[in-house]
Amino acid sequence: MAFGSIKGHAQQITMLRSALQRGTIAHAYLFTGIPGIGKMTVAHGLAKALNCSSGLEADFCDDCASCVMISGGTHPDVQVIQPDGDFIKITQIRTMQERLLYARFYERYRVVLIDRAETMNLQSANCLLKTIEEPPGNTVIILITPLPYQIPATIRSRCQRVAFQPLPSHQIEESLREMLGADSSGTYRLAAGMAGGSLGRALRWQETGMLARRQQLLALLSGPNPPRLNALLDCADELGEDRGELLELLDLLRLWMRDVMIAGETGAQADILNIDLAGEVTAAARRLSLPHLFRQDML
Repeated sequence: MAFGSIKGHAQQITMLRSALQRGTIAHAYLFTGIPGIGKMTVAHGLAKALNCSSGLEADFCDDCASCVMISGGTHPDVQVIQPDGDFIKITQIRTMQERLLYARFYERYRVVLIDRAETMNLQSANCLLKTIEEPPGNTVIILITPLPYQIPATIRSRCQRVAFQPLPSHQIEESLREMLGADSSGTYRLAAGMAGGSLGRALRWQETGMLARRQQLLALLSGPNPPRLNALLDCADELGEDRGELLELLDLLRLWMRDVMIAGETGAQADILNIDLAGEVTAAARRLSLPHLFRQDML
């Protein structure tokens, strides 16, 4: 999987490849953008390109020993830091710093990928700042986050920012087909249109059957007597066994309410995201006024 096979982000990848060709790779990057659009994929690609032994110019082969180890998370010169629970803790940053004190194994680049960097607490961020201010030679640190302004300005100002944009829906649909096979259920287009540019979200919906769960949840709201809070919470408890799934379901409910409001205001179906439920959306828009939608006993 060379850079050319990564979906989307052509401008960002071109910028990184130009830096590789010129030998002007920054010592620290800040990759920003909504979750699930490929920031980590590009970060792994950069780590591979910096260490690939194939001889490709500003690219990677994905087949050499170095690329295979990075893919498998076993490359001794590439570290990935993720939140331990809700936060990235100072002990994780200190462990990373200790590893950077040792000589490189393969005499190329050491790369540190910090996923969800916004979850660093103040102690972790201050500890990391010392490394970014005085980075060891041939070391690249990549902070990956959807919320860059939750990272202290002292760190942001020392990183080169690379902003990733949401993917177009046709590209998400194409990627789902490549990863999951033929669209036997007919939901790829639906998921791609509703995912807000996030391939990761659309893929997660397909793998967990979240769109079918959405229909179960909406069935509670589409009848003549929408349920009160307790009934909605009982449904959420049944359908979403963890916090992440519950938030996904509530976000899908938000998209349904958006469609109902648009249909109520314009009467048009062209902008409806829940395309498989366009008839139900239109019927709900005729039945429910905007004040009704926002009543407390409706939510």
